[in-house]
Amino acid sequence: MYSSPSGPNILKYLFWGSSISIFLGALIAYIRDRMDNVYRDPATIINNLGSISLGLIPYISFFEGIREEKKFILKNLDKQIQDNNLNNKKESLTSNNDEKINSYQRFFYQEAFRNILTSIRFLESDKEINVVTITSSIPAEGKTLVNILLAKTYSELDKKVLLIDGDMRKPQLHFRLGMNNILGLSNILTDSSLDVSKVIKKVEGHENWDVITSGFVPPDPTRLLSSDRMNQFITTLKNLKRYDIIIFDCPPVIGLADASLIAEKTDGMILLVSLDKVPFGLPLEAKKIMKNRGAEFLGIIINSMKETNNNLLTNKSYGYGDIYAQYADEEDVTEELTSKQILLNKTKEFLQKFVNWLDN
Repeated sequence: MYSSPSGPNILKYLFWGSSISIFLGALIAYIRDRMDNVYRDPATIINNLGSISLGLIPYISFFEGIREEKKFILKNLDKQIQDNNLNNKKESLTSNNDEKINSYQRFFYQEAFRNILTSIRFLESDKEINVVTITSSIPAEGKTLVNILLAKTYSELDKKVLLIDGDMRKPQLHFRLGMNNILGLSNILTDSSLDVSKVIKKVEGHENWDVITSGFVPPDPTRLLSSDRMNQFITTLKNLKRYDIIIFDCPPVIGLADASLIAEKTDGMILLVSLDKVPFGLPLEAKKIMKNRGAEFLGIIINSMKETNNNLLTNKSYGYGDIYAQYADEEDVTEELTSKQILLNKTKEFLQKFVNWLDN
């Protein structure tokens, strides 16, 4: 005796297929939401910080790799501009798309920085803003590059500008501009007999642009920046009446007190916030730290970046990782990684790669 043939249970498999799809979709969405802990758009930054935006810097591809490859910023930038101008003058039947893109990008970044300068100028309603601190929450947000381009734009608009390297732990300004660092900020703060004019350097090819590098690396930068000598130094610069604006390039706020010590002595501070780079909450925490120190918070500059880095606070490429580790050792808060922590870190790394794959 034969039983009647049976077909697939369509309702059963449809139910299980739908349930599994919904579960996997919800799991992926949950992972994506938990791992997506950086700012993706300017509006989110402005709403979260409750601050005005002084400008948005677009992503510029020919700036990519400047920090990692240890390039001289002005040397490479000026060469890029000269090459673009030369190619524009040449008559050719074929067009070079890469050169056209670079020309467009140069126009966009110049306009972006001019808009920032205009925004800063319109902040001068109650008091004149002559000395500003520009910093970031964490390393690797492009702070030094932005400060250099901002100072360069000021000088090209026939404004006198002084750029000071306030980072006496991991100075970058002298290297990026191809200068010596024999005398600088730390020297003027430790030697009362040293005249300010001795530490001011001219940027070659830019008549209106002066620089004070960081000087030698002191054992305790915090003590120097909090001293009365620092107040006297800033007062002396103001009394010179030589510059339309003085910009301090400072270390990141989170983890170090240097930026807040400088900002409280200036006319205000500006926070650089980078898209796709800085985790939620850190810019707001940096703003609170600055305001608690008595610094005048002027606003934010939003910087568009392409690359992301999950381990920002110990980013070795910028150089602050060793400093944070050193401070942790001094406070006796370091501990060896356990096998559980190693597994957790590897899991986070896998999930981050998975999220990046979903984005792509």
